[in-house]
Amino acid sequence: MATVLVVSGDGAVRHMASQYLGARGYDVLAAASATEACRSLTNLTVAAVVFDTAVGDMSAQDFCYWLRRDPHSGDVPTLFLVPASFRWLPGSVPLRAGRDALAGKPLDFSEIEQALMRLLGDHTAEASETLTLAGLCLHRNSFTLSAEDASVTLTPMEFRMLEYLMQRPGRVIAAQELLEKVWGFLSGTGGSDIVRSHMRNLRAKIRTLCGMREVIRTLPRRGYEFSP
Repeated sequence: MATVLVVSGDGAVRHMASQYLGARGYDVLAAASATEACRSLTNLTVAAVVFDTAVGDMSAQDFCYWLRRDPHSGDVPTLFLVPASFRWLPGSVPLRAGRDALAGKPLDFSEIEQALMRLLGDHTAEASETLTLAGLCLHRNSFTLSAEDASVTLTPMEFRMLEYLMQRPGRVIAAQELLEKVWGFLSGTGGSDIVRSHMRNLRAKIRTLCGMREVIRTLPRRGYEFSP
């Protein structure tokens, strides 16, 4: 999928945005300052920039002035992360109609994903609407899982967990990796009980479609594996 550059001076914002978007299939790069982002963009090609207006070392106006004068990346769409009040202040950030967008803080990562999909074009959304593997079809636009003529509705967290596993078939995924990549916990935080609880519920729903066929294997003390 598309490569996105996340620019924020807040390490937690960079981490969570990178983990969430990475789990949704984006290739994510991160910069801790606007200056670092400018250096990166002189050598890299990205599909979009996610710019935290609180980055500190450069205003959104100055960053965009540099970005739009740069022949290498001047047309890159930008998603600005702004305080909620900025949404109603005309000119608070230099938006180009149809090329840029806003997402409010506190952050809602599903809002960020939807905004990126709009900026990158309908073909991006259409290409990622379904994920099919092992006779199961995961529908991203409706949070449903189907097999033949039957379907079940997943909770958002069940959906994200299954999507992450289906995107990595045959690979053993540790509970801690799921906590970081799916839930957005910082490294070494979160408890495996939350993973086990959601996994039980997810498996019960999968059994309604697949019977007793084991789709997600548990490997003791190692993690979980989606078996195609």
